[in-house]
Amino acid sequence: MPIISNSIQNNGGSSQGIRSQTRTYRSGNSTLHLREGQTLRGVISDIHGNDITLSMEDGSSFTGQLPDANQYSIGQKAAFLITGLENNTIYMKATTGAYLLNMEDTIAQALEEALLPRSPRNLDVVRSLLSNSQSISRENIMASIQLCAQYPEADVHSVITMKCLGLPMTNESVLQFENYQNQTHQLLYKMDALTDSIGDMLHAIGSQVPALAKETASALLDLALEGVTVPKMTEQANETAAVSAEENSEAPIPETGEEAANTMGNPVQDGSNGTAGAETSTPFSRVKNLINNLTESVGSKNTPEPENPTFSKEEVGAYLPEEERAAVHEQLRDLPFSEAAKKQLADGTLSVSRFLTEIKQMLPNLTDGQAGKLISSDAFRKLVKGQFLSNWTISPKQLKEPGALTETYEKMAKEWETLSHFSQTVLGKDVFSKLSSSASDMTENLNFMKTLNETFPYIQLPIKLQNQNAHADLYVMTRKEALKKNPDNLKVLLHLDMEHLGTLDIRIAKENTAVSLNFFVSEKDTLHLFERNVELLQDAINAQGYACTSELSLKEKEVDIVNDFLATNKAPIGDMKRYNFDLRA
Repeated sequence: MPIISNSIQNNGGSSQGIRSQTRTYRSGNSTLHLREGQTLRGVISDIHGNDITLSMEDGSSFTGQLPDANQYSIGQKAAFLITGLENNTIYMKATTGAYLLNMEDTIAQALEEALLPRSPRNLDVVRSLLSNSQSISRENIMASIQLCAQYPEADVHSVITMKCLGLPMTNESVLQFENYQNQTHQLLYKMDALTDSIGDMLHAIGSQVPALAKETASALLDLALEGVTVPKMTEQANETAAVSAEENSEAPIPETGEEAANTMGNPVQDGSNGTAGAETSTPFSRVKNLINNLTESVGSKNTPEPENPTFSKEEVGAYLPEEERAAVHEQLRDLPFSEAAKKQLADGTLSVSRFLTEIKQMLPNLTDGQAGKLISSDAFRKLVKGQFLSNWTISPKQLKEPGALTETYEKMAKEWETLSHFSQTVLGKDVFSKLSSSASDMTENLNFMKTLNETFPYIQLPIKLQNQNAHADLYVMTRKEALKKNPDNLKVLLHLDMEHLGTLDIRIAKENTAVSLNFFVSEKDTLHLFERNVELLQDAINAQGYACTSELSLKEKEVDIVNDFLATNKAPIGDMKRYNFDLRA
């Protein structure tokens, strides 16, 4: 499509020259040096009928005729390729995409047309609307600005994205949503901080206000031991063996789309226990078994020998080395602590719950000084921390038990709610704000995950393994509506953070009898181990009548899993391919 310029004067000699040579043109006070094949870029500064004025990047401008000039708008960026230079005529055609505005141009023009200032926050609002494929009409921009004003401390993108997803908004839920987007939402790591705050409180009271030591410790141990089955002394050996077997069991992966949707349902239910179907031999259960074996194998090669390798995480020996156990034993020598328990404390096989139960029972018989010294000790604080973490994590074996996950989440919710008010309730005032704020944040995190699960199938799994606790996220990337219509088609992502293995992302896709597995690992040793064993995994799945393919990759960069997951579940709005504004209207 030629542009026939009627305002450019040619000062460049004969038209019989070589077509690719440079010609010089005058445009007002500017001089243009043009050649065939050159691309002119600029901003449309005026349009009258088919006359279109292009302001160049160097400040010069010219006006030409374009049959479809009405497809452009003032302020829009455009690019034209020079196809010929003859006499006073410049022949040009629009380049691919020349009618498209870039993001920043669109944002600026939308605000100008809406008669709104280009403040940083307003720019962010329009930018977020565009990234969420929302209308940028004046009405929608104004409504979005007013909504964001209700949460002045929040990032506007979080607010607008939550609105697009249909999530209920409060100051707390917006904060939690930002944590998820920034991937700082992991409950397991927050648990560690919360239990440290509990330890700080015990140390402060025991060392500074020993008169409150017995009351504080008794209330805290009541909470830590509530609902915990404390083994009797004669059951200790059997309990140790059971725990060891439990921690080496495998974790279940949802078998079908329906089970996945149910499993991803509300993790915390008021007064109701969830149920899960019995595990069957499906390709997903076989994947689970093999993944567990592979990760255990990698762990055995990459994980340093634990300081106390013979103890389960339920025993004091897992938390206290021999010297520290000896010191505690000496401290308890003249106190009413049972002799059988002292013996098992010395060799490390005493269960943490039994130790804390013995302490709770003898607290009334201690002096304030004895109680203060005991609860402020490092050993006591370590074991209290271990008991709470045990309450809030779930072993692979427990995951297979009907209702176990729901029960764990209910325990979390109850204990965190109590801890958020613990100082106020027990001491009469909130003198340990770090503890109360940490517990409140955990409660809000849990509440937000429950809200999220009402729309999106997702859950966190704080896993209790033999030598460490591990954070896992389980995402069902298929929308709930699609799962209901076709449960044979399912996409699942399991994200694992392992201390010595790095991160592991496993994408599992099932479409009828076709199963595809994609493993993304962050450590080369883990990748090599999977490469050596991947055929075992494929054979096991194929033996069940499925056609399995797998792919192993080393992560080149971290993937924004949370935002990808939200985008997958976001309702489609419709693509907005082009934005035009008549700024003179």
